[in-house]
Amino acid sequence: MAITGRPPSENPRNRNAKSYDWTTVENVPWTGTSPDLPSRGRQRWHVETRAWWEAVRRMPHCRLWTDTDWRFAIETARLVDDFWRGELNRAPELRLRSAKLGLTHEDRLKLRIRYVDPVDESATSAADPAAVTRLDERRKRLSGAS
Repeated sequence: MAITGRPPSENPRNRNAKSYDWTTVENVPWTGTSPDLPSRGRQRWHVETRAWWEAVRRMPHCRLWTDTDWRFAIETARLVDDFWRGELNRAPELRLRSAKLGLTHEDRLKLRIRYVDPVDESATSAADPAAVTRLDERRKRLSGAS
């Protein structure tokens, strides 16, 4: 049984420099190009494998993937298919591969991938300067001074 450590902390307590920082991805399903599952000749993909692939190819952080990442995901789909056809000995490898692909929230924390809500352009417009309270006026009100 593997021993896992804590996921990376936002405020590390050690003095070692981080080798890399968080990758921030908008929490919007990926709609860009992604490969289809390859043909398997006479054998069709298991229905659960096809559902798994549709979920994987729409993950927001797929926008970061390169060709080799997609190849790795397709190879993993073959193992998923074997698993759903009763080859339960594929489970340990699937667990490792799902972590590398960042399929769960915990896996993404370990990979330092963070989903953020998309920015609403209308909400980010500059505030009206006339509607902003001056800080010195606020201090006077809070201190009870006239």
